[in-house]
Amino acid sequence: MTLLPIAFPRALPALLALSLALPAAAQDLVLAVETARLQKDADAPAEVYVGTVRASELLGLSYGARGCILTVSEEAKRAKVASEGQVLVELDDQRSQLALRTAEARLLDLEAALAERALAVDAARADDRRRAEEVEFVAKEYERNLTMFRRGLINETTMESVERRMMDANFTAERASEAVDNALSAMKRAEIALEIGRLDMQTAELNHEMLVLEAPIDGVLIEFDPKEGACVQEGELAGQIYEPHKKAVDVYVLVSDLSATDPTGIFIGAPVTVTRVNGEVCGGTVTRIETEAELESQYVNTTIELDEACAPDLFLNEAVEVVAAGQGGTATFTLPSTALQGETVFLVDESTGTLEAVEAEIVRRGMVDSILRMTGVDGRLYVTRAEAEMRAGQSVLAGQDGS
Repeated sequence: MTLLPIAFPRALPALLALSLALPAAAQDLVLAVETARLQKDADAPAEVYVGTVRASELLGLSYGARGCILTVSEEAKRAKVASEGQVLVELDDQRSQLALRTAEARLLDLEAALAERALAVDAARADDRRRAEEVEFVAKEYERNLTMFRRGLINETTMESVERRMMDANFTAERASEAVDNALSAMKRAEIALEIGRLDMQTAELNHEMLVLEAPIDGVLIEFDPKEGACVQEGELAGQIYEPHKKAVDVYVLVSDLSATDPTGIFIGAPVTVTRVNGEVCGGTVTRIETEAELESQYVNTTIELDEACAPDLFLNEAVEVVAAGQGGTATFTLPSTALQGETVFLVDESTGTLEAVEAEIVRRGMVDSILRMTGVDGRLYVTRAEAEMRAGQSVLAGQDGS
């Protein structure tokens, strides 16, 4: 590997002496590089926003039926806490019980009616079979008498009598067939009526269940103050419930901070720090940014989801201070853009004389200088001009520019 020239004349004598002291094979493996000390940029002043804590999702507790309150869970009413499936309110169910028993009786009546229609169908089909057999018997008699009439053994009067019996048998068979169709139609109507009765039964059961108000989730109750004996309407709100570990903060952020490319910028997914009045700190993440800014103030409504570990400690409607995690005290460095190999900066391990590759978060990339964010590297030597052949662990001869 070719030895690169040193750009800083003051370091040239020391580098040449070190290079001459190395064996020839080692000199081919050592790369001469230009280095400088990393110096942390001045901390950007933190932009503090005031937000209000709220529940991430409020579920309404509404009555499913009309009635008067019979019992109320005093435990839930006093503690303002409920568990999933817990009965909170029960309404008077006398009318509902009556409607339920009526629907049950109606369903039994319709089932009996369907059974009668099924018996009627069986009877009509049996009569139809008998009439068909009768037609077959009369038809054979008609054929015999017709043969005898042609031979002159019987007169016309007898033949006409046989023809009349044939006509009556066919007519009776047709009426029996129509009776089967009518019986099937009546049974179909009975089946439809039975299905309607079943639906009415389900409706009565559902209305009966609606007389009980249960908690849909484990959570905290808000504005839950029902009173026994009070009459309520269907859909009337009994209170609200929310999960205590799911809370959010609403803040208004300047458009300039949302569009900033430096560490003070706020974006969806950005970590933030929420500070209470008593000094307690809770983390959070930006999850929503409105698409419309206020015309005069240029503030945009932003939602922050609090970390579930600390969210239960915060009160609803509590005022808190919000600062983006990238604001105030974050270590950023301004380096020549030539020091970057993609998103990698090469540091020099001064104890071993080898390169160390560090991934940097690029805040802003410029033609001459770039702003990077790195951790725990303040004061370290870095390579000011990264080459394509540089690799981590490579031996180097470091020359500093004196900065």
